Amino acid sequence: MIHTKCLALVTICFCFYQGAAGTEGENDWHYQAKESHPCQRPCVPGDVKTCYYRFSIEWYWALSKACYDCPQTLSDCYREDCVPADGVQRSIMVVNRQMPGPSVEVCYGDKVEVEVENLMNDQTTSIHWHGHHQVKTPYMDGVPFITQCPISPYSVFRYTMGATNLGTHFWHAHTGVQKSDGVFGPLIVRAPMDAETSLLYDEDLSEHTIVINDWTHVTGMDKLQWHIQSSGNNKPDTILVNGRGRYFNDTVQLTNTPLAIFTVQKGLRYRFRLINSGVHNCPVDINIDGHTITAIASDGHDFEPVEVDSLVSYAGERW
Repeated sequence: MIHTKCLALVTICFCFYQGAAGTEGENDWHYQAKESHPCQRPCVPGDVKTCYYRFSIEWYWALSKACYDCPQTLSDCYREDCVPADGVQRSIMVVNRQMPGPSVEVCYGDKVEVEVENLMNDQTTSIHWHGHHQVKTPYMDGVPFITQCPISPYSVFRYTMGATNLGTHFWHAHTGVQKSDGVFGPLIVRAPMDAETSLLYDEDLSEHTIVINDWTHVTGMDKLQWHIQSSGNNKPDTILVNGRGRYFNDTVQLTNTPLAIFTVQKGLRYRFRLINSGVHNCPVDINIDGHTITAIASDGHDFEPVEVDSLVSYAGERW
């Protein structure tokens, strides 16, 4: 299992199989993502696509009616549109009723088009593509009043950019503190696997993307005001992994929502992509029981592989 450490302990479960792995089930990342995208494919030289996505941003609710009897009935936690988070109800802000939101996974050279619809009646919004340099598309960077006008309630804006920055990135809201309420998701640009990368790992699978974020039991704005104008702190209540976690009060477990589970086959080497979508003052220490980690890239840049016992990750970093 993986341990992440800030103020809370989060456990990620690994399922080890002797035979072939990859059967999709209710615990898989693909299942949470509702459906795969045609651009989520093995990258082949010369195969360039236009990749279209539709994001609908709205206010929502953790453990909403869509969750039925979750977590008392664990199977209900995997129902469509159910966002269990850490088992504590609160208002949240989501894209397509998912947290994390849809994974944008494309190949180098693809054209990416993301149509963002603002379904909130009380806030404007925008999306920033964290790690993408936007060299030829500066007005797609998603910074309100700097590179674009914010997206008004019940309006739509289309982001168009080329996939020109290889590596592990992510997208997130860049208006107010909306990112802290759930508006974030992976952005991954892959290249065709060559002889050099095949020496490092055997598999680079979508379901092995790990998105961590610090989570509070009030909205991001309430947390911010409590910290600035009263006696509150800026520490999270829980660390979520792919939108899932359990709430502990000191050492006492108070909720029993499902955890993220990753399936691997014994004897194979897997590339895991780690995205830290945190917002608070909370560096996260990550280690895997009984294993070392071979780090090969950071923030979209490859480096000489180095074997480590753990990684310390800060908000916005990718590994």
